[in-house]
Amino acid sequence: MKQQLKVAMLRVLRDADGPIGSAQIAEDIQLYGFNLGPRSVRLHLKDLAGDGLVAASRRGRGGGRTITEKGVAEIGNALVQDRVGFASAKIDSLACGTTFDPASGAGDIVLNLSTAHASLIRPILRSMLPVFTTSFSMGKYACVFEPGTRVGNFAVPPGKVAIGTVCSVTVNGVLLSRGIPTVSKFGGILEIFDHKPLRFTDVIYYESTSLDPLTVFIKGGLTSLDNIWKTGRGRIGASFREIPTCMLPLVKETLNQLEAVGLGCVLTIGQPNRPVLGFPVSEGRTGLILAGGLNPLAAVERSGVAAGNSAMAELYDFAKLETYTELAERFDVKLPK
Repeated sequence: MKQQLKVAMLRVLRDADGPIGSAQIAEDIQLYGFNLGPRSVRLHLKDLAGDGLVAASRRGRGGGRTITEKGVAEIGNALVQDRVGFASAKIDSLACGTTFDPASGAGDIVLNLSTAHASLIRPILRSMLPVFTTSFSMGKYACVFEPGTRVGNFAVPPGKVAIGTVCSVTVNGVLLSRGIPTVSKFGGILEIFDHKPLRFTDVIYYESTSLDPLTVFIKGGLTSLDNIWKTGRGRIGASFREIPTCMLPLVKETLNQLEAVGLGCVLTIGQPNRPVLGFPVSEGRTGLILAGGLNPLAAVERSGVAAGNSAMAELYDFAKLETYTELAERFDVKLPK
């Protein structure tokens, strides 16, 4: 059996509510690009069962199957080439789920999540909150989740806190809701000089990776937001988008509305069909550079405080976020003047 088909069948079984039969599996794997009949699926299920990846169940109809723990592990160990482009697909999926409307200020945004030991919350906020005073964050909002709190499918572990920051994929979703398709090209490290973008020093294209680029760069220590709010110099996470030039007036109007509600993150809007910071733009499109939503957490990483970052983690109600000044007051953290 081909590795891609094996992983697709295992994913269908993993995501099912209970035991399912070959007919349902045959239908569901079409979403992964496979067109097999129930009989062929049954033959492949025998192979998977022989490898200990699936098991028969007495529950359900028609000899349903369930995935085993070994099968779940097999998905995680899938060949990396099977996961290339995962970041790009996740961006598209979360953009479709974004319901935030800047005109009303209501709806779901895309949230990044970072976890750390609960005792470190104040040092974390002392490092990250100053970044919100600049134009190098995704807006002015964040949130803190206590141990045991559930955020979508994520549960904050005991003894830990989770810090949520707004992900720039929110912009994709808001534009999409207004009929504006956005192509996310790459994430990278953007050098800032005199408070302005100078050049990209490192980039990873979303279509060529199974990981979030900015998470990789932050963990690799490539950002430097130390006192960037004072000096106007440093290296930040940023992403490169393309939008249809014919919709540029509506794009600018939408971005201005996002800025007005505290979700501004635009660093550069290019000229139609012209390169932006040396990177070419497709015909009929205009380049757009956005500040990375994880930049406040990049400052935490630089400070030496241990935190685990997860980009594009969950959809979350915008109304439940707090401004960085509200968080500073709640946790008694002084902000730079």
